[in-house]
Amino acid sequence: MNQTRRDFLWTAGATTAAVAALQQVKGVYWAGEPAADTGWQPGIETQLRSACLVCPGHCGIHGRMVDGRLVRISGNPLHPVSRGGICPRGIAGVQTLYHPERIASPLQRVGARGEGSWRKIERADAIGLMVDRLRGLRAARQPEKLAVVAGYCEGTMQALWHQFFRAFGSPNYVADDYNDGTDALMAVMHGIPQRPAYDLERAGLVLSFGAPLFEAWWSPLQAYVAFGGAPGMPAPAQRPRVIQVDTRFSRTAAWAHEWVGIKPGTFGVLALGIAYVLIREQLVDADFLARHVSGFEDRLDGAGRLQEGYRSLVLRGYRTEEVSASTGVPVERIVGLAKTFAEKRPALALCGSDVMLGADGLLDGLAVHSLNVLMGNINRAGGVMFANEAPLEPLAAPAIDQVARAGLARKPLVGDPPPFGTGDQPRRFAEAVAGNQGAAVDTLLLYYANPLASSPYADAWRTALGRVPFIVSFSPFLDETTRQADLVVPDLLPYERWQDAPSPASYPYPVWSVVRPLVEPHSGGTHTGDALMTVAQRLGGSIARSLPYADMEAVLKARARGLFAARRGMNFGDQFDRTHYGQMEERGWWLAEHVDFDQFWDGLVERGGWTDLFRDDTDPAGLARTPDGRIDLLPLRLQRALEREGRGRKAYVRVSQSETQPAAEFPLRLLPYRISTLASGTVALQAWVAEQPTIFAGRYWVPWVEVHPQTAVDLGLGDGTLVRVRSARGAYRARVKIFPGIAPETVAAPYGLRHPDGELANPLQLLQGLTDPLTGMPSWSGTFVRLERA
Repeated sequence: MNQTRRDFLWTAGATTAAVAALQQVKGVYWAGEPAADTGWQPGIETQLRSACLVCPGHCGIHGRMVDGRLVRISGNPLHPVSRGGICPRGIAGVQTLYHPERIASPLQRVGARGEGSWRKIERADAIGLMVDRLRGLRAARQPEKLAVVAGYCEGTMQALWHQFFRAFGSPNYVADDYNDGTDALMAVMHGIPQRPAYDLERAGLVLSFGAPLFEAWWSPLQAYVAFGGAPGMPAPAQRPRVIQVDTRFSRTAAWAHEWVGIKPGTFGVLALGIAYVLIREQLVDADFLARHVSGFEDRLDGAGRLQEGYRSLVLRGYRTEEVSASTGVPVERIVGLAKTFAEKRPALALCGSDVMLGADGLLDGLAVHSLNVLMGNINRAGGVMFANEAPLEPLAAPAIDQVARAGLARKPLVGDPPPFGTGDQPRRFAEAVAGNQGAAVDTLLLYYANPLASSPYADAWRTALGRVPFIVSFSPFLDETTRQADLVVPDLLPYERWQDAPSPASYPYPVWSVVRPLVEPHSGGTHTGDALMTVAQRLGGSIARSLPYADMEAVLKARARGLFAARRGMNFGDQFDRTHYGQMEERGWWLAEHVDFDQFWDGLVERGGWTDLFRDDTDPAGLARTPDGRIDLLPLRLQRALEREGRGRKAYVRVSQSETQPAAEFPLRLLPYRISTLASGTVALQAWVAEQPTIFAGRYWVPWVEVHPQTAVDLGLGDGTLVRVRSARGAYRARVKIFPGIAPETVAAPYGLRHPDGELANPLQLLQGLTDPLTGMPSWSGTFVRLERA
């Protein structure tokens, strides 16, 4: 298919118009300390370091308190990831802490579910209600009827949940977190079921395929530091060049050096078109491929039949003219991207959630990541890495009694996982509970999960919640799902509690940040970790022995003993300290900074955490952990899974588009996306953040959808027109934003916004349910809608 004039105007003209809009919005990346403060009365001032838990970035923060009240949050310059930077979400934490709608005490439902009738109860009574319910399940020998749906809580809090559930005897821990499917991708090709990390700071080029680096990525501050530097950070000879391949002109595209507009669902095709040029021009790392990679060349199978390798498949199926027709990217641009990727070494191809959340997500992800393999940029400076975990002391060994052993032997309600990865656990859990006429779950715990608002399958969740006799929520706010609970035990906020904050998945070095109270805890709140340990002690027996800790501070201190005993790494320090310790460890030296553990712990808490910035790039385990120790471009396990599908799909072969096609009734492709300040879902609690989310000046307080100018003309819609975005599954209201940075006949919709009256505007709840059968992950780009005047 040839590029039309309309397509050309989109890719060529959108940048100028969108940049003009972007220039009206000013951002602050670094919140440095002012020379003098005004606007507050003199008082007793204290300052403490901690870490932010608003999103998975886990940036270091510096809290400033006056007379015991938190008045300002800024960045911790000692933190190795964020280096003193902080985003609007982190700054706005003060608003969340003192939000007037925060739950003031534990609540017990007294009316019908969802009616909003509650009575306040004491903390001890709330704990007692949970203990009585759980003790009844154990007495009935039905521990598996306890379940928890937990949002992102990587670190010790997640470990506590797993420990409690193992000792109790339930296999029903359901993770409702930031699953982007990249762990499945690495498991397939490298034999390492772990999300990849990226050495952005030392890369020469970052070719991002749909990754929202400066918006809703694992750590936007990691990207800011790599591409923009940080105060006190020595300027490198050259900053990485950033090229953003994306279906819309996003904020990341605006801040990148180049934007490449691409048709939805064709990320993998473009990646293999780039691979075609690299192979034809002999620009690949032939030595790396020969020594460390399988599946690149043709080979004979066990029956003596010729099996095409990666090289043959790419050269046969991805000529640049065909790739251009499929993707909408001009031939000369494809060739230019390939040559730039080869020249700007070390070059990174970064696979974003827009790639993985597609009907062919895993196969497209393999195509994108194969570019890193072709250039040998694995476990090298400026390349893809697999981060080591911090050497923490493990929790006490769980004690498993007969009741727990029987419960754990039962099949989890999430059912069998997909062939690769964990898939969409919340959906499988909700459908299993909703479809069971009996009480598959007697007691459901909700920990920072609000599926009625965030899930694409709210109807299944509504039915499932109705089938659960007893629901406990630990949310500090009455969100949609918490309103359906029978008991609410509100958690303390991160500025009032002890917790830890491991490094984001995207960072290549281990970091263990300590979250500590900056202010006195809210009188009506209860640390969920402390509550869990109290329940364990009240239940007694093997459960109590599995969690023998007084409180979360004691747990963290016990785990930090592993760091002290490891005799490597350092407590957070400035640029000189980081450089000094890194150079020493490279030479086999390590300097003990503290003579005993108590001094080590005090220094760790005072500075904000621990890190180890040394990495052994020669360790073969950093390349692959497959049986033969080689990266496999065409793993047999994947080929067999595709054969079992029976759909004719093959790796690196574009048999057909798996995505659905538009119908006359729904002619516009829906493209949901996250925006930076909304990735954590807390914008409703942070009014100031609502004014910072996007590249559109003046689009702050109402949900919007982006429409190409020509599409708007065809539909007779003007800028600001109130419409209903309707799919076969439902509809929601939003205002039109005419935007040339999106392809014609598509609608881009931000995820997580609300109307001023609280009405939810969630494009995910319009999705048609299409998934990638290899990973079970939903397709965000396979749904079609129409726009109706509201």
